[in-house]
Amino acid sequence: MELWYLSNVTLLVLLMAGSSFALTKKWLPNTNFDNPMNWEGGHLPCKNDRLVLPEDSPAVYIQADQTIQELVLPMSGELILGDNTVLSFSQSVDTSPGCGKDARYVRKDAKKWLSPENWCVTDDSGDCIGSTANLGLLDTERVPCMYDEAIFPAQKEFYVDLESNMNLFVGKLTIAGVEYTTSSFATFRRTPRGQSQFISDDGGSVSTLTVKGTCSEAFGCMCGNEQLQKVICENKICGVTNCSSPLRPTGACCDMCGAWLAFGYDRSFRMEKLKQDLTDSYLKGQTSVKAMVSVQPKENIQVVFTDKYDGEQATQVAKTFETNLVKKKRDFGITEVTFQKFSGPDVVTVRVITPAPHKGELGSGGIAGIVIAIMVILAIMMVVGFMLWRRRTGSSGFSIFNRAEKGGDLELGASIGYDDFPGINDGGDASMRGFDNPMYESSGKNGVYSDPSKVDPTIKFNPVYSTEGIEEDSVM
Repeated sequence: MELWYLSNVTLLVLLMAGSSFALTKKWLPNTNFDNPMNWEGGHLPCKNDRLVLPEDSPAVYIQADQTIQELVLPMSGELILGDNTVLSFSQSVDTSPGCGKDARYVRKDAKKWLSPENWCVTDDSGDCIGSTANLGLLDTERVPCMYDEAIFPAQKEFYVDLESNMNLFVGKLTIAGVEYTTSSFATFRRTPRGQSQFISDDGGSVSTLTVKGTCSEAFGCMCGNEQLQKVICENKICGVTNCSSPLRPTGACCDMCGAWLAFGYDRSFRMEKLKQDLTDSYLKGQTSVKAMVSVQPKENIQVVFTDKYDGEQATQVAKTFETNLVKKKRDFGITEVTFQKFSGPDVVTVRVITPAPHKGELGSGGIAGIVIAIMVILAIMMVVGFMLWRRRTGSSGFSIFNRAEKGGDLELGASIGYDDFPGINDGGDASMRGFDNPMYESSGKNGVYSDPSKVDPTIKFNPVYSTEGIEEDSVM
């Protein structure tokens, strides 16, 4: 099983990066003339070789003076000379072994953006960091994450397969010393130069590349390549493990032997503090044990421990780390911790540890109880307030009569007659037969109804209760 690890310098870079947690990852393959991997047999051409560039070869960049005997170009191809570079031809004979023959350029295929082998993490000087230290990266994180810087170095020519119909993300994008944004890279992609360097090898629509910027979370950010794991791992060749119960953690392309921890965290968690403690207290002095830390969905941190053998050494380190992590969970902002072993001849075992609340600290059940109690109290206060409001206003409920009091419409039933009012048919006051209709916004005037012949023209009457009706009623 092949794993990829960062040197101690990388740890310092990570810690000094503050809250950004971004790595700088450099693209490795190129189509340069001086790259032995681009030539048949892995040997650079001699000065008396005949150079043959095949059809459909990418652009070849010559960055230094070269002397050859003959050059065979394809019908469609590109040869790029660097500044002040001279390509000369000579008939002199080079007697070195392997010289004096056809030197064939064999690089034809575009290298995949999503292949971990095509990237390396660099230090501040731009050099790739070695693979001899204890803090490493899982396969999905070896490809630029959404907050990493992706660099295509100057004085190099590239032939990159961006895949098709995918959404790729980086934090920063630099090509030959020029920094690109999302829109400027899309524009560059449409130029002849961009089309020759960034393609979709399967002929589909080229994937989009979005430049997002840096991560601002102190507890770290997810890589963002989790959904691309299947594509990242499709060309990975996995070796044979030395344990009977290996496991493949999230982000890994191959099975591993060792141990795995996952834990939740609160807002006080700091990723740099965890990595510093992990390196200083558990990995320092270890010659075979490696650890990989990554942010997972649902506010979880994953720590994978593995070693070069059957995973037992890694398991012991992981157990010690887990035990102390639970003890110091308040210092690190850690909540629930899950530990899983996948090493040796033993079957996989899983145990979950939820640290008990400290004295005076509420657990999740206590917090839930407080929330429910507050909701009940608020409901009771609302009911009491409503009852007091009804008592103060004298309201017994909501009805159309309440609306009438506020100037609304008043609906009268058709079944009401004069006989229902005492004193109307037995000689009572005839003025009881009139009423002030709110529809006509009229206020009553004293004495108007005592003499029906005296009608005030400013008073409007309801036709149902006209004087003619009153007289007829009186006769009846």
